[in-house]
Amino acid sequence: MYRQGLTEQSNGASRRARRMNLRLQEILKVAARMFAELGYERTTLDMIAEELGLSKPGLYYYVKSKEDVLGHIFQNIFQNILDQVEEELSADMAPLERLRQLILAYARQACVYPEGRALFLYQSNLISVCSAEMAGLRERYQQIIEDTIAAGIAQGQFQVTNAKLASLALFGSLYCIPLWYVPDGPMSPDEVGDYYASLLVGGLVTPLPFSR
Repeated sequence: MYRQGLTEQSNGASRRARRMNLRLQEILKVAARMFAELGYERTTLDMIAEELGLSKPGLYYYVKSKEDVLGHIFQNIFQNILDQVEEELSADMAPLERLRQLILAYARQACVYPEGRALFLYQSNLISVCSAEMAGLRERYQQIIEDTIAAGIAQGQFQVTNAKLASLALFGSLYCIPLWYVPDGPMSPDEVGDYYASLLVGGLVTPLPFSR
């Protein structure tokens, strides 16, 4: 009976945690849309709560501040990218194709979700709430890119010499996608990803000479 009671308590706690996470994701989705449509500065927690049919104290149960909301959005974006990367990349994939898939994964997230635009436009507001976990997710993605470029250099697929600098340049290019992408525009997320992959990976394969 004692063990049964513990199991029931554990199951109940798991269900509550799932419900809370579902509600939090709903809050983040609505907030991201409002940030993208109205602007971060103009959007208030009162407005987010009203849109969701919550009281402000009810909203505070899930998030501490507007910056906290943006921080959760940041975390979601990079966790989704990493989840997609881990699902689609295989250990025996060549660096060139691996890098292409890394670019496609980022482009899909940046184009499909309004969170991407909110993150790019209001990233300066993240400084105060950017936890080690949040920063670690982005750094992990950047490190995967750098390691992939380094492997490509070692195998003779990429003709650049500085994997770190190349990875920073590539990531900087990807980071700007949400600034210009229009969801109902002429290009699909995969088309954007393919274009960026062709442009950026091609630059590593046949880079222009540079003067020192």
